[in-house]
Amino acid sequence: MDDRIVEEAAVEDHTAERLELLRLARQTIAAYVTTGDTTPYETNDPWLQRLAAVFVTLRVRPVAGQVALPGEEQGELRGCIGQVEAELPLYLAVQSAAVKAATVDPRFYPVQPEELDTLLIEISILSAMRPVRDLDDIAIGRDGLLISGSGRRGLLLPEVPVHFDWDQAEFVRNLCHKAGLPTDAWPARARLYAFTTDSFEES
Repeated sequence: MDDRIVEEAAVEDHTAERLELLRLARQTIAAYVTTGDTTPYETNDPWLQRLAAVFVTLRVRPVAGQVALPGEEQGELRGCIGQVEAELPLYLAVQSAAVKAATVDPRFYPVQPEELDTLLIEISILSAMRPVRDLDDIAIGRDGLLISGSGRRGLLLPEVPVHFDWDQAEFVRNLCHKAGLPTDAWPARARLYAFTTDSFEES
């Protein structure tokens, strides 16, 4: 194999850093829900120090043979919060989003210490936003969407339309609804942007 290709692949392989971010997210949530403090963390890794927009998603971990409680089905969402703008270093963005997903997502009550072992953590690092001009610009399964208009904004990650089996038009309509906009707000009254994610989760 071409040595240059091997070298480039090694440069782009950030498996260790992704695992470190997952560990950091879990440690940060555990510390915050038990003590109210955020885990101190320092790193000299340039990949972890770069500015990034991040979402942290919490789900109920599937457990073989376990019967889920009503409203908390195995694998169901337990919290999801992040930042749209890349304003914090990646590791700090993960810590911030992890704490907020666990404690202030208005759809859920705050995570309790006894729940920690039941949670599965996913981290999504967002790419730069690109304007969407028509529905053909949207690839289901690849693109997440952000809509902004009339002082409102909403975002859905790429896995959401796949989970609900939406096409592009349904994706946009549901995004408008999430943002509190009329379902036909785009394109006349709102701007639409697409992005991709580098997503990884605990095994």
